[in-house]
Amino acid sequence: MRRRISVFAAFVLFLTAAFAYSQSLADLAKKEKERRQKVKGESKVITNEDTPKYKAGAVTTSNLPAPPVAQKGDADKAGTEAEGASKAAKANPDEPVDFQGRPESFWRQTMGDARRRVQNLENEANVLTLKLADLQNQFYRESSGFKQQDIQKEIQKTLYEQDRNKEELAKAKDQLQELEKQARKDGALPGWLIPKAP
Repeated sequence: MRRRISVFAAFVLFLTAAFAYSQSLADLAKKEKERRQKVKGESKVITNEDTPKYKAGAVTTSNLPAPPVAQKGDADKAGTEAEGASKAAKANPDEPVDFQGRPESFWRQTMGDARRRVQNLENEANVLTLKLADLQNQFYRESSGFKQQDIQKEIQKTLYEQDRNKEELAKAKDQLQELEKQARKDGALPGWLIPKAP
């Protein structure tokens, strides 16, 4: 008899928990749907195909909330290029410009930023390689199985970070090459793309 009561009580608790969980999940889904509807009306994404329409337009800025990291790519880059070109042109009107009206300082700054990103990712790759070697040495020196498990988790995390770094580095190198091609296409002089000696 007691066994039936305890099984029944466990069943009732399980049903209560399942109902409460499904209700909170429904609330979360509703809130997410409302949030997406708000965001949909506030932002406009400009792709590479849209950029020719906006080339001659005036540059305007507004204080919008920062976009998520995953969406920052091309739209951010286009806005930064336009702002950098207009600021540089105002700073020195006698500075030579490319076919699009962007001055030498714009190209030097843009190429420098792209090279720094590649260099930072290469440095990060070296640090991750050293960290992985150190963790592997710790793993083999450790005699406790529990500590070896913790070290193994760190090794797996470092391997994941290495894979992510390789992807980001490949993208950064591709972006640098694309930027060089774009600069040549837009009429930037070759000397503008070479870093200045300190």
